Amino acid sequence: MKKLIAGILCLVMHTSVYAESSNRQSIEELLQLTNADSMLDGIYTQMDQMFAGMGQQIGVKPSEQDIFDNFMQQVGAVVKEKMSWAKMKDPMIDIYLKHYTEKEVQDMLIFYRSATGRSLVEKMPAIMSESMMLSQKMMKDVMPEIQQLSAELKQELTTRRSKEQR
Repeated sequence: MKKLIAGILCLVMHTSVYAESSNRQSIEELLQLTNADSMLDGIYTQMDQMFAGMGQQIGVKPSEQDIFDNFMQQVGAVVKEKMSWAKMKDPMIDIYLKHYTEKEVQDMLIFYRSATGRSLVEKMPAIMSESMMLSQKMMKDVMPEIQQLSAELKQELTTRRSKEQR
């Protein structure tokens, strides 16, 4: 009886390991089809563009620009090293395993192998880039109001604190 139970447990564990291995391979294919690694490269490009405009926003003087540029290059290099696709791939697969069933993954594979799925993948970088530019433009319009609200908050807190100290 013990041998039968041990045999069944071995079979179940082997099947489970095979299923997860198969599912990992499916998710890896899905990530390849969706160009997940290239999307990360797109994020790096947008990050570099954001860094380029940041100097103006924080008031870097022309005489300080070389120091700022060097700092931003170092920050970019650290982010790209610590958050490379090679380091993110396995944890991303684990996230997909946690949230998607094998059937869902297979259905997504069917979609991303289709002409419409390929079109989506090809056009997504441009859509994401334009969306990011739109968001940045809209934030520029919103920032004066946020700065005004922040100034009002600072004044209100200062007033309250001065009353509490009396």
